[in-house]
Amino acid sequence: MKASTFFALLTGVAAGVTLGVLFAPEKGEENRKKVKKAVDDCIDKVREKISDFADTESIGDESEHVESTNNAV
Repeated sequence: MKASTFFALLTGVAAGVTLGVLFAPEKGEENRKKVKKAVDDCIDKVREKISDFADTESIGDESEHVESTNNAV
């Protein structure tokens, strides 16, 4: 995922949460719980994407190491 796409996604999520809180007909305490859950879910997704990206990068690094080892033999 490109950095600009990721930034656009986070901006959209933040805007959606903000508008949802502003126009929600519920009590403040309930809204805060919903916002906290939405933010926690978003953070979990970001961590998952970062982990997936790191795993992909480490696999690429290992394959380069294997190729260089094979070329040395």
